[in-house]
Amino acid sequence: MIQAVIFNLESTLLDPGGRGLIQGMCDIFRWKGIQVTEEQVSHGRGLPIRDHIANVLGLSEVRRKWLECFGAHPGRVDIEHIYLELVPVLRSLIQGAETAVGIDRALQELQDRRIQSGATASCPMEMLSHVFTPAQSPYTLDCMVAPCEVSQGRPYPWMIYEIAHRLQVFPLSDIVKVGDTAADMQEGRNAGVWTIGVLNHNESALAANHTTSCEVDDRVAEERRRQSIYGLKRAGAHIVMNSVADLPRILREIEMLQHTGGYPSYMKPKKTAATPPSWA
Repeated sequence: MIQAVIFNLESTLLDPGGRGLIQGMCDIFRWKGIQVTEEQVSHGRGLPIRDHIANVLGLSEVRRKWLECFGAHPGRVDIEHIYLELVPVLRSLIQGAETAVGIDRALQELQDRRIQSGATASCPMEMLSHVFTPAQSPYTLDCMVAPCEVSQGRPYPWMIYEIAHRLQVFPLSDIVKVGDTAADMQEGRNAGVWTIGVLNHNESALAANHTTSCEVDDRVAEERRRQSIYGLKRAGAHIVMNSVADLPRILREIEMLQHTGGYPSYMKPKKTAATPPSWA
């Protein structure tokens, strides 16, 4: 029986797909004279913000452009400068973000079934104090944890463990993690919980900006959807759903699996594109 559901806060519940974050990072790089694509900036999305920036700066093409522009490869100081410039963007984005379609229905289902809810984040906790409060939404989260509250954020499982501890949920196989990034899937599998990928406004939406809606062929859209499903599955998703609105149905499916002996096995940790590079 499911006891708790843990969401990705920023890009699954708020700013679906991280569109605001991606645009903000593109703008900051452009102000610095570095032209980057949305696909490049989305690399590492879901990791703690500094790690996300480090992943973008670690891309060979971005490093080449940075070297041409500044005469040196990017380092820790550059990561910190970009982070500090991004903080006001994130703060404004979180305060003004609209919740994902279907989240009210999903949270109502959780409350009706007495299933606790939580969220892990990429941003510092001081940015999150006003989200999902009674003043903002009729539905609130029981617990939120940011990377600064544990030793390491995604893809490590520590934020999920912290939520489980605070909510007193055990065993971990009664927890479901819901997110739309590879880092979310790795976080969930590393923690040994049921892990659900969400397609709504996933990375497939990035490519859609390069063509107008009139030019998007149904076959192209379907191929993007398949690629998104493959990416989430490859990162460790047990199940992939179209939107958060599908969560009530998916929870019932998981509980049916539990009744027949289904168990969310741990995934052997491996170095992936979502693992932040080391910096000198």
